Amino acid sequence: MDKVEKLIYSVKYLPPLLYFGSVGLIGYDIYCNVIKETEFLNGYTESPLYILFFYMTYLGMKNLKKKKWRNGF
Repeated sequence: MDKVEKLIYSVKYLPPLLYFGSVGLIGYDIYCNVIKETEFLNGYTESPLYILFFYMTYLGMKNLKKKKWRNGF
């Protein structure tokens, strides 16, 4: 595991907080763009948020694959 991954997994509730927090903010940004026709997030905050979302998704899939391999599936 790399240093960032160790840091994320060292705090008990940090992985779900980062994942669902980024999903919520991205969802609210889409809602604001479609329904309210205003901009909630600017480009400087939107890009790192998408990167965080995809990185947390990657870690989740990696963890799921490791658990399946351990169980023999």
